[in-house]
Amino acid sequence: MVQIIKEVETRLKENLDKQENIKQEIALLPKGHINVLYRNNKGYHYLTYRDKDKIKNEYLGPVGKSDLSEIMEKLTKREKLKKELKDLKQQEKEIRKALGKAKKNAIKNEN
Repeated sequence: MVQIIKEVETRLKENLDKQENIKQEIALLPKGHINVLYRNNKGYHYLTYRDKDKIKNEYLGPVGKSDLSEIMEKLTKREKLKKELKDLKQQEKEIRKALGKAKKNAIKNEN
């Protein structure tokens, strides 16, 4: 029974390490989405995101002339990492639940 508890604890530690790595990676990537704003009948790309309470618009370039592939890749990668982090958090819940049950069973078996 002790071996099972150690294995579950190891899985929990690995999960938490993965979560921390993903959080650090997400922090380096831009957040928000690309928006087109029009001024004088001309379109301009902006990266729109929330900073605390305020909505920020970061200028990227005019429509048709700006290369958005790099920032789009980063935004897509951020969304994938956020989904992966959500899945890892769900797994963490399940692992903690299994760990609690394993410890409870170990205590019952000792008595």
